[in-house]
Amino acid sequence: MMLHSFVDSIRGWLPEEPKMPKSKLKRYHVPLAVLVALTTIFSLLSPSVFFPNQTAALVAPPLVVSSAPNSYFVELGGVVDESEGFILVLSDGRIISPNNLALKYTLTERSGSECNVQLAVECEDFSNEISVDGSIVNGNLVIDSAQSLLLISPDVAKSQNILLTETNDWELDGTVQSTVSKPSTAIDPYTVTAIMVSSSATRTEKGLPLSLSVGYEPNTGLLVYSGMSLSDVLLEKLGIDLIIGSLNLVSYSENLNLEIASFSLPRFFNLRFILLVGLVSSLVVVPIVAVYVVRKRRKRRQAGAQNILELNDNTRQNCEVGD
Repeated sequence: MMLHSFVDSIRGWLPEEPKMPKSKLKRYHVPLAVLVALTTIFSLLSPSVFFPNQTAALVAPPLVVSSAPNSYFVELGGVVDESEGFILVLSDGRIISPNNLALKYTLTERSGSECNVQLAVECEDFSNEISVDGSIVNGNLVIDSAQSLLLISPDVAKSQNILLTETNDWELDGTVQSTVSKPSTAIDPYTVTAIMVSSSATRTEKGLPLSLSVGYEPNTGLLVYSGMSLSDVLLEKLGIDLIIGSLNLVSYSENLNLEIASFSLPRFFNLRFILLVGLVSSLVVVPIVAVYVVRKRRKRRQAGAQNILELNDNTRQNCEVGD
C-alpha cells in the first residue's frame, strides 16, 4: 500500500519554474534598453551622418591651365616611394631610378597638317627638353616619318588592333579595349576618361623589353596615361630609350575638356552611418533571436515533462503488474 501511495503522489507532477516577483531592475530592463537605443538613433540621425562636415574638403583634381586656342598641354608624372621608383634607360647606357618624374608636352597645330611638339622630362638626376616640328597624318602624330605615341587617331575605338608606331625595321602593334576606361590620375581619388590601348610581350627597336598600357583622350587622341613602360621617337630625341613606371595625369589645358571624376565612397558611407545601420539591425535581429531561444527552451521543457509523464505511467504499470 505504501508503494501505491508513493506512485499516486508523483502522478501528474510537472516541474515548473518558480514564479518569483520581478525586481524593479528586471522590470524596467527592456524599456531602458529601448530608450537607450532610440536615443542613440536620434543622436545619429543628423544631417552630418549623410553629409559630413565640409571642413574636410576633397583634394583638388588635376590642375587646369590656360593655353592658346590651337595648342594643347598635358603633364604626366607622379611621385613614388623607393621600392617603386621610376626607371629611365638613357641613350648613353645609364640607368637611373628617380622617385619623382614629370613628362610635359605641348602640341601646337599650324596650317594644314603641320604641327609643333614641345616635350620635356624632368626628374632628380635628369632633365631635358626639345621642340620638334611634325605633322598629323590621319589623326596620328608623325615625327621624322615615325608615328609617336603622344597622339593617335580618336577613331581607334572602332578597331581592336592598330599600328601604334613604326620605323624602318620595327613596328609596334596595339590592342584597343572595346569600352572606354577610367585610369587613375596623379591625384587620388580622381580618374580620367580614356581609350585604353595595350601591347605586351614586345621589345623596343633597340631590343629593350616593352609592356605598353596607355590611355588616350577620346575626342582628341592625346596621351593622358601610361601605366607600365613607354618608348617613343620623341623620347629618343631627349636621350631616353625607355621609361618604366606609371605616368598619371597631373595637369592639362582647359581646351581639352577632359572628363575627370572622383571615385571616392559616397558621403553617407562613414563611421556614424555604419554604426546607425548596425544598431537598427540589432534592434531587429536581437528580438528574433530571443523569441527563437525562448521557444526552443519551452519545447525542451515540454519534451522533458512528457518524458516524466511517460516514466510515471511506466512505473505505475510496473507496480500494478508486481502486485
